[in-house]
Amino acid sequence: MKVPTKLTALAALLMGKTWAHESAEELAAALDTQVEQLREEHMPEHLADAASLSSVSAYQPGLIDLRGDMYDAAVYLDALTTSAAALGDADLVQALREAGETAHELVARLAVAAHATVPAPAVPGANAA
Repeated sequence: MKVPTKLTALAALLMGKTWAHESAEELAAALDTQVEQLREEHMPEHLADAASLSSVSAYQPGLIDLRGDMYDAAVYLDALTTSAAALGDADLVQALREAGETAHELVARLAVAAHATVPAPAVPGANAA
């Protein structure tokens, strides 16, 4: 089966169907294409936005937003895991569980990064005169 056009995918969605690739090769190609498109579409903007940050505290709003997005993805993966378990697909459950655990770990690491944007309190000198 060929990769669907956006119109074909939309038509399937409107009929209550979803597009699924029929081989590992097709899926791998679709995943590669997705990454290439995202890189082309978003990388210049992300690089420009990152280059405009002029202080450590300037990172904080973006990190907070990104953490929220990742938490939403982690919760969605948890829901998918529950649904796959109900279908009885052990391999999919395991893959989704691992993806969810990784997503939750990323959420925690982004929180650490956000905390790193808060200035450390000044410590008075021990030998101050």
